[in-house]
Amino acid sequence: MLELDKYSLGVGDRFAHQAAAQFRAFVQLAELGKRVTPVWNKSNREHSFVGSEPSSVQIAAQRAVQQLDWQTHWHVDADHIQLQTVDRYLDCTDFFTIDVADSIGGTVSDGDVTDFVARHAELVGDISHTEGLP
Repeated sequence: MLELDKYSLGVGDRFAHQAAAQFRAFVQLAELGKRVTPVWNKSNREHSFVGSEPSSVQIAAQRAVQQLDWQTHWHVDADHIQLQTVDRYLDCTDFFTIDVADSIGGTVSDGDVTDFVARHAELVGDISHTEGLP
């Protein structure tokens, strides 16, 4: 199973023309000794609006990785997809963010929140106190 690094940042290159320019921010962070993993994402809805295909995100990101000689992790997320759209993303993404819009408004018990935090203490932290990050 893919394990995402503790610090990652979603990158949205809507028209697949700015991946290298966006990637430079991650290069600058790395030069400061801060490891933040770029995750390119584009929702199925965005692909529909601009007439692109999911593979275009991976292709643009791969070009930027090669151009800037990035030597560490990076990913492509099938962003805000639903079960009926997942097949388009199987060959060109690393993981999936399922759109939960239809579930918004439900309640979660305090016990469920406490249990989740106890099971995933590695996710608890405050990036605002990470030296070198604004």
